[in-house]
Amino acid sequence: MKNDTVNDWINKYIIMTMRLFNRQKVLLNTISELTKKNIYSRRAIVKSQFLLKEEYGVADEIKFYNFFAYKQGPFSHLCFHDLRSLKNENLIDANETKLTKDGEIVLEGLNKLFNEKIVSLLGRFSTELQMKNYVYNHYPAYTVKSELINQTPEKQTGGFFTIGYEGKDIDAFLNILIKNKIKLLIDVRKNPFSMNFSYVKSTLKKYLASVEVEYLHIPELGIESEYRKDLKTKEDYEKLFAEYRKRLPLKEVYINRIIELGKRKKIALLCYEKDPEFCHRGQIANAVRHKKYGVVDL
Repeated sequence: MKNDTVNDWINKYIIMTMRLFNRQKVLLNTISELTKKNIYSRRAIVKSQFLLKEEYGVADEIKFYNFFAYKQGPFSHLCFHDLRSLKNENLIDANETKLTKDGEIVLEGLNKLFNEKIVSLLGRFSTELQMKNYVYNHYPAYTVKSELINQTPEKQTGGFFTIGYEGKDIDAFLNILIKNKIKLLIDVRKNPFSMNFSYVKSTLKKYLASVEVEYLHIPELGIESEYRKDLKTKEDYEKLFAEYRKRLPLKEVYINRIIELGKRKKIALLCYEKDPEFCHRGQIANAVRHKKYGVVDL
């Protein structure tokens, strides 16, 4: 092999290694260790990542996956996205369950992040079924949407909540909704657009529908973007919300609609900001509280 060819080959794998996120390195290592046990399953891969987070503290050391209850137990959209990315990079096969030759070479060039923890975890299970049963027995909160077990129909009760999606990936966001048994998400943004594509109206509706959460957009309760420019201090927000409160009586019909919906099912008011004190949904929540209904900020 000529030197130029060798250098090109080396550079290719160096660049590929540098492009990988730490969580993807863990994913490659997990797939490799599962292969040694003759387990070829995306379900086993996802459940392995779930247990690495819950029982081995991986998420305390690197930015890792979040999970929510789904059709076959704990699930992560981001984990599945990473599997597709690794497949597109030809690091795992078409079934997304086994390393390719390129994947093996790249893994050898890595420090096999958390290898001891991965080996320890997988050493506890001989089969995918054993792992699945363990997760289902020890983490029942993540099985409430599972199609693999009989589910008892849930009695709907009312309740009022608010939530901001700032800093939350869609998996963490859905997990909060499911754990709090939210049945309807009410989007109070004027324009339901986000730089995080997961929270654009059309995409968000699909994610919510997949976990049986309804979506309702009430743009009339939103604030025009021109009024949200140059908000820097708490005083800026207080001035904005003072003006917003002046207009709320004109929107009483929408507040009453929220209350009627919240009497029948658990609802959550959605906007961007993490802190409701810096978000107009907090003002809407206070209007609901003023009518003697409790509101919980998630």
